[in-house]
Amino acid sequence: MRQLFICLVAVVVSACSSAPRPPDLAADERAIRDLAARWQKALLARDAATQAAMFAEDGMSYHDGQEPLVGPAAILAWEQKAVTRHPKAKITSTTTDLRIAAAGDMAIQAGEGQLTNLGENGEDHTVRRQRFVTVWRKVHGEWKVAHDIAVDTTP
Repeated sequence: MRQLFICLVAVVVSACSSAPRPPDLAADERAIRDLAARWQKALLARDAATQAAMFAEDGMSYHDGQEPLVGPAAILAWEQKAVTRHPKAKITSTTTDLRIAAAGDMAIQAGEGQLTNLGENGEDHTVRRQRFVTVWRKVHGEWKVAHDIAVDTTP
């Protein structure tokens, strides 16, 4: 009987020590904010490859009047065309809200930004205001964009 009790205690202790740790939501928030800052730098540098790498393999980017772009390759191709069409455009964004799911596997980032299009020779100076929502998902321990959408809010 004593051996059975010792075995049960050993099983319980083993189960408790291998229980999953709760997610570190503060660390997840810092990681996403760091990724958002890296994405902003890539936008300003017109670095399409870095932008596309932010997305999960099945990540989706939504643009006005188009079918969603799915996956980094499609997003890379679209961003490269955008850089060619608008070589002097400047995009800025600011996060206004970031919420991490209690499980630490999903997050929603919302914010606002501005697109300034200068055209090839500075002749087309338009400024568009936008709001965006980005859904992040943890993929193999790394945060990736699952969905990203921006809407024009210019009056």
